[in-house]
Amino acid sequence: RLQGLCIHYTSAIRSPSRRVYLTSFRSFVVKMSSPAGLPKPGEILHLDFRTPEQKAAKGDPTKPIKLLQWNIERGYKLDAIIEELKTIKADVLALQEIDIGCDRSAGRDTGVEIAQALGLNYAFICEFEEHRSPLRDAMSQGGGVHGNALLSRYDLSALQAVEHTCHPIDWDGTPDHELCRKEPRKGRRLTLVGTAHTPQGPLAVYSAHLEVFCGMLARMHQFSDILRHCRQYGQSGSTATSRTAPPSTSGSAAAPATPAVQGASAGSTTPSGLPHQAIMGDLNTMAHGVARLSKNYCCDRMRWRTLWWAEGEIWDRYVLACMEDPRDPFKINTWLHSLGLPEGVCRDILNPGFKDPFDVSKDVTLDHPKYRLLGIPFMAGKLDWALLRNMEVVSKSIGNHKYDKSDHKWLAVEVNLKKE
Repeated sequence: RLQGLCIHYTSAIRSPSRRVYLTSFRSFVVKMSSPAGLPKPGEILHLDFRTPEQKAAKGDPTKPIKLLQWNIERGYKLDAIIEELKTIKADVLALQEIDIGCDRSAGRDTGVEIAQALGLNYAFICEFEEHRSPLRDAMSQGGGVHGNALLSRYDLSALQAVEHTCHPIDWDGTPDHELCRKEPRKGRRLTLVGTAHTPQGPLAVYSAHLEVFCGMLARMHQFSDILRHCRQYGQSGSTATSRTAPPSTSGSAAAPATPAVQGASAGSTTPSGLPHQAIMGDLNTMAHGVARLSKNYCCDRMRWRTLWWAEGEIWDRYVLACMEDPRDPFKINTWLHSLGLPEGVCRDILNPGFKDPFDVSKDVTLDHPKYRLLGIPFMAGKLDWALLRNMEVVSKSIGNHKYDKSDHKWLAVEVNLKKE
């Protein structure tokens, strides 16, 4: 075990297994070792399970691109999830709650198994080291790592971690939150972004999972980080290096992590002026209904202030509806500023043009029976989002209505990229 060892990540190094690890340029103190042989928080694993024929295929530029958003609930029902995904046949997927080597998910590398079964290009970002603890029950027991993923039929480049500037839970310390103490982990919430090189052109895709153990204002703060990154990712070029890796045929957990520089895969360049972007993820917009009675999930001044409103409706009316204006560089979201969010956050959160094709009130994505009390939904609402920028929606669908594969429904949408 490494005790108090200060590590400064400054270079890219190929791991013995030739897997790819990308991490933010930062210094930190390692207080304890990560689960053996697994990526650490902030590191990105990139593996390609496509055949040479799949890689060489050009694709049909007239065919719509099918996007999928799904929180797979740690992969408890992994085999059923894989069969469902085979049926959906999505081209680009954003998945959350990917487990690698955790006891609760039978020690499986859930993301790798999905990518292998579907023959897809795969990127995973580690958010948390899930520690084994007697405080955890069997359904939450750790021993591995946890994070978000992007999967694609197409080439993936410019893989990056979006670092959030707001962390309401100090997972590296001793959380004050009662539920958090029962699931000890190290790490932080991170959003994964990459460019999928579709037959219609490059598409920036984000896979996000915002904090649940807080109030809506903290989530909005985290969301502002993603929108700020969207502007930077779409307007300025940046070059960084990494290593590509051949697919593993074992489906086992990742090899020992090696320090590397955050940035684009295969030495590619972040596209300059990238206009087509999709933010897909579980934004945990659930601070409403009976959840208001819980101090665990509605932890800010909005707990009662938004009575009769679902959190998703608040986002739709007061966040996404507040558009940026190129003619007014000093514009901010005045509603959020009046609630105490910093001016910079209120400027970053201005919507540069994202729209969600799903109904914010009717398209509920979480209403699992296990979250009901006497038949009353305790946690129900539109938690999952597919925010699209500069795209034309051809069709949309929702699945997993019985919640028999995950506690979230999936969202699928077929799109065409709008011409510049």
